[in-house]
Amino acid sequence: MRTAFARRIAAAALVPALAAVSVLAARQTRKPFSPFAPDFRTQGPANAKILLVEFSDFECPACRYAEKPLHDLLALYKGHIRFVFKHYPLRMHERARPAAIAAECAGRQGRFWEYHDRLYDRQEEWTNDKAEVMLAGYASDLKLNMDAWQACRKDPALPALLEAELRDGNNAWVGSTPTFFINGKRFVGFQQLKERGAPFVEKELKR
Repeated sequence: MRTAFARRIAAAALVPALAAVSVLAARQTRKPFSPFAPDFRTQGPANAKILLVEFSDFECPACRYAEKPLHDLLALYKGHIRFVFKHYPLRMHERARPAAIAAECAGRQGRFWEYHDRLYDRQEEWTNDKAEVMLAGYASDLKLNMDAWQACRKDPALPALLEAELRDGNNAWVGSTPTFFINGKRFVGFQQLKERGAPFVEKELKR
């Protein structure tokens, strides 16, 4: 009887152990995410010691709130950080994808960051049934070539690009936006970036 009982105890202990091994194995099979993005979605020197990658969604309120701590961090360590913006439009945000494509097309005309800022600054203005009109209005305000911008939005390569960046985020175990990686270390949400970002950058610069 003792032997049977011992076997049951051992079997019960083995289940969580096997589950943990399975999770670790799954993580190891995930490919590391790529920090690549078009040049117009990057800031800072290519050889900077700090690489900061953001996965973001233009319709996400938390991403808008993250703009100030992010700008503060980039300004504080200007010249030491390479910043890469990656699209991660959440499935529940139906206007995030059109906004990302609109920003990409502004980027092809050298105005990505201005369009990026407009989307966040006026987030409550375009995240509704007026999105199409507002997105075009922002492009017009920035003096973009509207024919080229509208044609760009129909480019089938852009939905494929968004899917590739979503896969990149999934490979990095991104579960919400914004998610930041500073030299590979994850910071989820604007609060973590605000409270822990600068101390971590300081530590990395001293290495």
